[in-house]
Amino acid sequence: MIRKNNRKIIQKAFLCTMTGITVLSLTGCQEKKREVVTITHAPYEKMVYETTVVQKGDIQPELKLKLRAEGYERITYDATSEDLQLDTVYVSVGDKVEKGDLLVSFQSEKLQQAIDSYKEQYTQNELLAEHYSKLMQIDNTMDYSEDIAKLKQDMEVAELYIEEAEEKLSRYQMIAKESGTITEMNSYLQNGTFVPGNKLITQVCGSGKYQADLPVNYEFHIGERYEATLGQITYELEVSEVNEKTVVFSPVSDMSSVSEADTLTMEIEQPTLSDVVYVDAGAVKEVDEAYFVYVLDEEGYREAVPVTIGEQVAGQIVITGGLSGGEKVTIN
Repeated sequence: MIRKNNRKIIQKAFLCTMTGITVLSLTGCQEKKREVVTITHAPYEKMVYETTVVQKGDIQPELKLKLRAEGYERITYDATSEDLQLDTVYVSVGDKVEKGDLLVSFQSEKLQQAIDSYKEQYTQNELLAEHYSKLMQIDNTMDYSEDIAKLKQDMEVAELYIEEAEEKLSRYQMIAKESGTITEMNSYLQNGTFVPGNKLITQVCGSGKYQADLPVNYEFHIGERYEATLGQITYELEVSEVNEKTVVFSPVSDMSSVSEADTLTMEIEQPTLSDVVYVDAGAVKEVDEAYFVYVLDEEGYREAVPVTIGEQVAGQIVITGGLSGGEKVTIN
C-alpha cells in the first residue's frame, strides 16, 4: 500500500516537473516573438516654413524698362580664299561705320598679276593700232585696217578680262553692308595677321531707334520725353511710336557713342499707392487663374486663403482682397 502511494506521488511530481518545463518553454518563445514585432515610432516633427508678414501702408511703384536697338541685326564678314594677302585693317572693335565703308582691304598676287598682264597687253595693242593709223596717214596706199580691227578686238577682250579680275578682287574686300558698330574681330586680324576663315568681323546694326515691351497699366503718348541710362550716362529719348506690344523711342540726345548691342535702362516713377495691403511676390500662388496664399496660425499650421491681387511693385504684390495686413504667410 505504501509502495503504491509512493508510486503515485512520484508520478505526480514528474507530471508537475514536465508541466513547469513546458510553461517555461512557452514563456520563452512568447518573449522572443514579442521582441521581433516591436516597432519604435519616431516623435512627430512639425514642418518649418520660410515666412514673411503681410504689410499694410504706402508703396511707391516704379516702372523699369529695358531698351534695345530697334531692328537689331548681327552681320558677320568672312574671307576664306587662300589666294588673299592682308593689305589694311581700317576698323577696330567699338568703331561706328557707315554702309559702304571699307573695313578690311586684301590683295591677291594671282589676280593682280592677271590684271597687270591684261593691262600691258591692252596698252601694247593700243600703241600698235595708233602706229598703223599714222602709217596709213603718211602713205595712203598702205592699208592696215584689218590689223587695226583685230587689235581693237583684242583690246576689248583684254578690257573684259580686266573688269572681271577687278570685280573678283573687289568682292574679296570687306565693305560694311549696313551702318552700325563693330563688336567683334578675329584676334589674328586685330594683330595684323590674316588667317582665312568665317566670322572674322561681327557688326551689329539697327534703325537708330530703341524699343521696349509695352508695360501693363501704363500709357505712353507720342512726343513724350523720358530719360534712359547706360552705365553712368543719361540720355533723353522721345516716344515716336506705340504699337500693340512695343513702344519705340527716338534719340533726342547725341547717342553716337552707344552701340546697337547695348541695352539701356529706363525707370519711370508712378503715383504712390496709399494704405494698401502688399506681400512678397513669392508668397502668392496661382492655380487655374486663381490666387491664394498659405497663412500660418498661432500653432504653426498653414491654411490656403484665396486672395485677389493688384499690381506688382519691386517684388511685392498688392493684395486687393483676402488679407488685411499682419498675417504671417509662407513663401516656400
